[in-house]
Amino acid sequence: MTTLETALNSKVHQLLLDQIARGMQLGSQVCAYRYGEKIVDTRAGQMGPQDSRPVAADTLFNSFSTTKGVAATALHILADRGIIEYEQPVAKYWPGFAKNGKGKITVAQAMSHQAGLHAMPEDPVFARTLLNWENGLAYIENGTPAWEPGTATGYHAVTFAWVAGGIIQHASGRHIKEVLAEDIAGPLGCGGEMFIGIPDGVEERLATLQTAEEQTTGGGARRPQMQIPPDHDFFKAMRPNLGWNFNDMEVRKACIPSANGHFSARALARMYGALANGGQVDGVRLMSAERIPLMTTVQVDTPDRVIVMPLVKSIGFFNGGKTMGMHGATGPRRTAFGHPGAGGSIAFADPEVGLSVAVTINKMQTTLQAEGPTFEVCELIRNELGVNQ
Repeated sequence: MTTLETALNSKVHQLLLDQIARGMQLGSQVCAYRYGEKIVDTRAGQMGPQDSRPVAADTLFNSFSTTKGVAATALHILADRGIIEYEQPVAKYWPGFAKNGKGKITVAQAMSHQAGLHAMPEDPVFARTLLNWENGLAYIENGTPAWEPGTATGYHAVTFAWVAGGIIQHASGRHIKEVLAEDIAGPLGCGGEMFIGIPDGVEERLATLQTAEEQTTGGGARRPQMQIPPDHDFFKAMRPNLGWNFNDMEVRKACIPSANGHFSARALARMYGALANGGQVDGVRLMSAERIPLMTTVQVDTPDRVIVMPLVKSIGFFNGGKTMGMHGATGPRRTAFGHPGAGGSIAFADPEVGLSVAVTINKMQTTLQAEGPTFEVCELIRNELGVNQ
């Protein structure tokens, strides 16, 4: 590492220590790549509120909706191989998806939260059954759009799991866990640090979440300033009474490609490091360079019916750029893409400047877009590199 990069790593580490001292964080990891070279790789704090072991490089953090970006990458790898086409109806690959008026919904629409399938069941007992993979796919098959698909957008906080996973499985004949292991984690050398649904044998490496007040499940935490009625789409997508405790082993071991990916920051940063670097890192190519602008083309940027604010969405990712005059943790460029997770995790690529950043955390914040400590980390890295404009 050069002197500049060593200095940057030290500054990021000191910021993590400061955040812990301020009570803003408990344990965290940060990793970043620039033009295919690792420039930050640090961690601080402890593995959980009742687990004083220090966070290690290979500690696995449940990263909530940061999982969506990994699931989307798996789909785009298949698209790069000609197995999936974005403008084709989902039903071309998954005939059962066509039920109840869903026959014309395209892959691009489904993956950019335009399908109107955001609602989770009201009954927590029924919701518990969706921890079974096949039940989740059946729930999407039997779903009826809440609006005419393509006319509105609403964040599929939990249901994105079976939308993306179902498309992948029916188009490729492989479970999303296989695609992740064989086409992403394995080639990148991250096989032990990238899971959607943990396997047996990694329990000792699991960080434990300290849940924020008003934390909801699946991809967002309720912000206190949001005065919205109880029958709003926000609460349909993220049921307050869903009954899933993401520290429970049953939930950790389920496959929920919208909400329960367990990752290290260095695994996430390496995957996005390839995507920020023309599709390859350290001689490992995930996809063609030509694929990246196709998969990150903005599909919709109108106000989101669930999140109640404009969100810039591409095919499975949230893009960067300014919203309401400010940029978020993903940065100032609309060509940057990735995904935040409930409580403050994030991972993204910024191809214009060759940068990827990943932050994993275990003290959850009341945040939807990685505001707070995660934003501080991402801003520090961009500012130090001179790429925050």
